[in-house]
Amino acid sequence: MSPHRPEAATGWTGELERELRRSMPPGALLGLVLEAGDRVLELQLLRVPAAVRGHGHAARVLTRICAAADARNLTVACTPTDEFGADRARLENFFRRHGFVPVATGGRLSDHPWERPPAPRPTPATVTVPHQEPRP
Repeated sequence: MSPHRPEAATGWTGELERELRRSMPPGALLGLVLEAGDRVLELQLLRVPAAVRGHGHAARVLTRICAAADARNLTVACTPTDEFGADRARLENFFRRHGFVPVATGGRLSDHPWERPPAPRPTPATVTVPHQEPRP
């Protein structure tokens, strides 16, 4: 578990964290902390070692996190930082590629300055049947 979460996470976010940890190569995920509310899923920590950055591990994890949030109609919120040796500008570009945008203080759903709204839910497909003339 992450040093930021001494106890095991519970609920669907705990299950998701465990699923994602199991899906990673050994040592490729140093930290993952998620917290969910009624309207927002907070990505409090997503940390991969510098040696495996750029291999798509974080992108795969973030894509799965966003899919889980979309399924629950939740906004995902995060705070890109330069902690742990990350390049903040590169990290912000990473989040932009996943649909995150900076949000002004008054419009935020959490304390995090970046948010990704839930993807629109697909509408039921309309089945169209080609018109056929009745046979005589």
